[in-house]
Amino acid sequence: HQSITLQKYVDDVWYAKAQKELKASTFKRYIALLKRILPSMGHMKIDQIQPPQVRAFLDDLEEDKREDLKYKPKKKAVDLAAHSNKTQLSKKCGISTSTILCISRGNTVSEVSALKFAKGCDIKIERLFDRNEEPLSPTTILHHFRVLSVIMTSAMYDGYITDNPLRRVKPPKTGKQKNTYLDDEQAKQLIQAVKKNAPHPFDMIITTLIQTGMRRGECCGLLWDDIDFNAQTIQISRSLMYLPGKGVFEDTPKNESSVRVIKVPKNLIDDLKEFKCWQESVAADANEKGRLWENSGRVFTSGTGGNINPGTVTSWFHKFVLDNDLPYVSIHGLRHTNASIMISRGVPITTAAKRLGHTTPATTTKIYAHEIASMDAKTAEMINDLFNDAEG
Repeated sequence: HQSITLQKYVDDVWYAKAQKELKASTFKRYIALLKRILPSMGHMKIDQIQPPQVRAFLDDLEEDKREDLKYKPKKKAVDLAAHSNKTQLSKKCGISTSTILCISRGNTVSEVSALKFAKGCDIKIERLFDRNEEPLSPTTILHHFRVLSVIMTSAMYDGYITDNPLRRVKPPKTGKQKNTYLDDEQAKQLIQAVKKNAPHPFDMIITTLIQTGMRRGECCGLLWDDIDFNAQTIQISRSLMYLPGKGVFEDTPKNESSVRVIKVPKNLIDDLKEFKCWQESVAADANEKGRLWENSGRVFTSGTGGNINPGTVTSWFHKFVLDNDLPYVSIHGLRHTNASIMISRGVPITTAAKRLGHTTPATTTKIYAHEIASMDAKTAEMINDLFNDAEG
């Protein structure tokens, strides 16, 4: 068999087979999961998909990529839905009575339904709903892994590949999973290894991610104009993304609250100043030797000064962690590391939420519930010790 892309195999071979062999409900679920798999991996030749590519894809799924954004009804929406005539309200809003019932029970609904409900009630959506920003659940990530494995096994039986590479990748863990992040010592160990062994620009990307908690795409999208060296602040107002067929492109951040200005440590500002001098010398050298250098104004660039592919950062980091025998953490785990350091140091949740670009502190509280509970336990112990001393 000639080597073909994953997209072509799915379209030309797997699709027709699966439609015959799978139950309609299973087939429908698989197609829904392919909406994330194919944009990420469809362009790859099927025999080039190996464990590192699979792991990088799983790491990417940990990023905030909920396309099916959900809206959680506030008390006002619940009351409106519960105490109105559901049939009349459904006609007025142009949504089904079952959706009205969902809202009356406080269940999440789609963006379209939330917008129609708000319009029908003539009330701003912000007063009726909270955007539900949860990342993909570990179970959903595991489902993506399984579907990809089913397709690769099928390709193996069809003779396109000799074995299924997913058999050599540990399936993602599910259950009540804590966010994977590094503790203080591990974070220091990573920074030391990065400063000693990682080349530019990757050393600075990792240092920036762990010290600011920004998202990978936000970090790749930074411009030098976003950094105020005197005030020691960074403005986060854009993100870089990659799609096959479209390449790397600039996008708006995840939501309005993702646009933010954060104060950063002095040592990071000093490192960025040094890095800027290095970048300028590389650009001058390229221009002198007549090589192509694109003045994109980006802080972190490709080898020719243009946009850096966020996926390149993920795959480089995964390999670096393995090669340097460091505790495993994904790129998105660096954001969790930053958040857990803030929470364990007693930074108020409202401040942490603002720095992380969450819409509301409730999002931060939900994602980092475990870390907050552990901080709460430490506080209780401190109060206990204080009053024990008073009694003694």
